Parts: sequence; C-alpha cells; structure tokens
Amino acid sequence: MKRAAVKTAGAFLATGLALSGCGAGTTDQPKSTAAAGAPDTSAILRWAVPGNPTSFDPRKAAPLDPVFLDVVYEHLISRSAAGEIGPGLATEWTFSDENKVITLKLREGVKFHNGEDFNGEAVKASLEAFKKSGALVTTLSVLDKVEVTSPTEVKLTFNEPAGYMINVLAGEAGIVVAPGALDDPDLPTKPVGTGAFQIDALQVGKVSFKKFDGYWNAAETTIGGVEMTVYSDETTRLRAVKSGQADGTSITPGQIKEAEADGMTVIKGPNTTFNGILLNTSVKGLDNPKVRQALMYAIDRESISKNLYEGACVSSVQPFQEGFWANVPDLNDVSSSYDPEKAKKLLAEAGFPNGMELTLEVGPNTSYQTLAQALQAQLQQVGVKATIKVLEFQQMITARRTGKFTATVALVQSGRPDPSQFVKDFYMKGGSYNPGGYSLDGLDDLLAKARASDDVTERSAPMHEIIKKVTETGPPVIPVCGVTYVAAFRKGVTGLDVPAVGDYHFNTVKISG
Repeated sequence: MKRAAVKTAGAFLATGLALSGCGAGTTDQPKSTAAAGAPDTSAILRWAVPGNPTSFDPRKAAPLDPVFLDVVYEHLISRSAAGEIGPGLATEWTFSDENKVITLKLREGVKFHNGEDFNGEAVKASLEAFKKSGALVTTLSVLDKVEVTSPTEVKLTFNEPAGYMINVLAGEAGIVVAPGALDDPDLPTKPVGTGAFQIDALQVGKVSFKKFDGYWNAAETTIGGVEMTVYSDETTRLRAVKSGQADGTSITPGQIKEAEADGMTVIKGPNTTFNGILLNTSVKGLDNPKVRQALMYAIDRESISKNLYEGACVSSVQPFQEGFWANVPDLNDVSSSYDPEKAKKLLAEAGFPNGMELTLEVGPNTSYQTLAQALQAQLQQVGVKATIKVLEFQQMITARRTGKFTATVALVQSGRPDPSQFVKDFYMKGGSYNPGGYSLDGLDDLLAKARASDDVTERSAPMHEIIKKVTETGPPVIPVCGVTYVAAFRKGVTGLDVPAVGDYHFNTVKISG
C-alpha cells in the first residue's frame, strides 16, 4: 500500500497533544455506571460550537463544517488529528499510469446508518454526485471516471497526474454518502454515512448524535454520543464549560490563562488555518496589484499577534505556518513586512494619493470583529478608510461563496484537503473563492507540477514558487497570522487531539466522572 501525500501534515505536527484530566468543573451528566475513574462509554460529549452546521450534504457544506461532518461520515482515506494518512473506507491504494490512476481496495463489512451496504457502487455514486454539482465540483474537476472493478475495488482515472488526490480523498470529497440518501432533499439535515455516530436531533442552536451500533469499528468508540450546542461567542462558550453546561469547546489564545485558572485542561497547537483578509479583486482598487501590495505593508502583524493573541497567532505573510511542507522558509521573517510609508507610496502610484475607502465584512464572532477593528486602525494610518460591516454567520458564508463582498476578515483554511487546493480555489481563475478572477502568468504549470506526485519532497519546490510569486505581486488573500488551535475541557474529559488539518475524531474521547 502506498501512502505518502499527507505525511505532509505529519511533518507539520509530529503528534497531537493528548488530553490529561485535571482541574475542576461541575456537570449535569447522567450518573456513570462505570467503575470509579474508568471511562463511561455511555456518556454524551457536550461540545460548544459558534454556529449550526451549514449543511450535512458535502456538496453544500462550508469550509468549517468538518467538525459536524466528521461525526457522521467517514472518508475513503483516513487522516489522523496530527495529519497522518492511513486506511479509511479504503484499506489500500496504488498508483499507476504516471499517477493518473488510483486503485482503491475497499473495506468489507461496512454498513451505512440506513442499513445499506458500503461497496464500490456506493463510492462511485458519491464521487459522481460530488463531481456534478455543488462545492466539490472544482475539487474533483480532474476526475475523469470512476470504475467499479469489483464490490471491493474501484479505479479512479484522472485527466492529469494527481498524486495529491490521496489528500483530497481524506477530505470532504472522500466522504461516502449512502446511495439511497444522495438525492434525498432531506440530506442537508439528515445525513446518512458510515461513521461512529448518527444524527439524533437537529434544531436551531443544537444538534445531537447517538452511537451507531452497526459501526464496523464500534469497539473502539469510547462514548455514547455527541451533543453540540451553539453559544454566540468565545466568552459565552468558555463560560458554558466553566458552569458545567458543556464539556469542552475551542477557545482563543487570550482565554488560556482563564481556562487554566478555572482548572480546565487546555490543548493547543498550530494548524493549517490563518487569519486574514480575502479580497474581491473585481472591486475597483483591489484589482490593482500595487493596492494589494500596499495593504500587505500597512499591517503590523507583530502588534496584532502580541496584543490580540498573546503571540499564539504567529505573524505571517504567507498561508502556511513554519514546519509545514508548503511553508516557504524565505518568507518566515516578517520584520520588514510592516512599512506604512511604503504602503502610502504604493497607494499613490496606484492612483490613490489621498487614500481610498474599503469595506471590511466580518462575521458575528467577537474575535474576528476585534481583529477587524485592529486592521481598521492600522489601515487608517496609511490613508485607507475602512468601514466594518458585521454579517450574520450564514450571511458571511453566503457572501464568501457567492463572491458578493469587498473584503472579508475571517479564518481561512489553507491546508485542507491539500495545499494545492487552496491555490486552485483562491489564486486561479474559476476558483471557488476567487470572485474577481485573479490570475498570474505561470501558475497553471507550477500547480500541475505541485499536484503530480504524492511525495512532498517533489511537490515542495513548485508550491514554494507559487507562494513566492503571489506574495511578491500582491496576493488576493492577505495573511495576518497563522492560527494556533486551542481548546478547553472540564475535568475527566480526555482523548481529543489538536486537529492540524481540521480532522476531528470525537469517537476516541473518554469521559469519566
């Protein structure tokens, strides 16, 4: 079996950080029937989230939906929290025809939540449906055909060398939905997968999942279910854990001291997301490379990192953090990236000697509004008058997906399902998040080279060249800092690791006490 590609993220994070129970916290969990101190396999993990799932249909899901999707679905290729590739619904895979063909050996004895059998026809149905319409069309655009060579084997043929697709099949494009549910209009709210849990109830502000007794690996599932409740902002979510209303939640770096002081367990580690500004390059002014360069120089990243994130959001002018294979070492020194005078000069050369106006759209999360305010103040210093427009959670998702925005301040996922997909979506014409049609000569050839192999040592050089060229010529996405994922848990909750590439494995969580 050949596995290479996302030993990519394994190089990014050697291991996840296992939780260790400590500290205090009240809980209204049902009384455990387990021995004292032993995990309660019937316990329900209560996880606090910032918003409801966009959709359980992978074709309609948003970039931050994996926290929900991973509960009910499995992927053809599995990826650990630390980013290591391994067997999933496919137990083996081989490349042929210069990496234009991937043959997958499928796991036997797997059932969907509705009782259907998992097999080659199910894989073919999902991949062909994802390729036809929705958010995954671009991701699967290189997939030519899917052939079922036996109930336990499928052959995927691509129109170009596609070693990188092993990573993609560990993401949303590799999800397999029960064939009988693919065309069901209720799929967005009633998912049917092969995962350890199946949906139990969905309402505004809460979604519940129960253990799937027919799960092929049920013996390894250590809890009875998951309940995700929406809390409006980071402060409220942490308060929910402190009061015992929730067992855990993601928090900001600035909340670490508070969480630890209250006796919670905290995990933290870098991942493949960054905070930044996504520009619509069809908007007058933002279509000018000099304006985009000016915006790059106008941002004091070190100040933002120190004052808003206590250094835990690492200052960066590129999409990938240090230690990840796609990171460009030459761009890691950001000491010269802040130059207000140069920003003013570039604006004048672009035809804006007296500055310009800019709208910054931002979602309801407090942390992103705070970042937008910091950016607003810094941009003002170089003559860019920024107005902040706060959107509801769903409005923000819709705006980014439809391209109806000027500049959004938000979290951007650069490593999922593969770094080359970030390039395709944000830097190439027709990309899912490139409404302005940004393009740069030479990127097509470099992207093809970066995608041909599943070996990151061969992929690094063309990927690094792409990032350098885009950064130097005024990127359509302006990075501010690389995110450190942080989560806090009450005493007795262990087993969840930092999701380096956004993969959540809730079935391994243990709850005792």
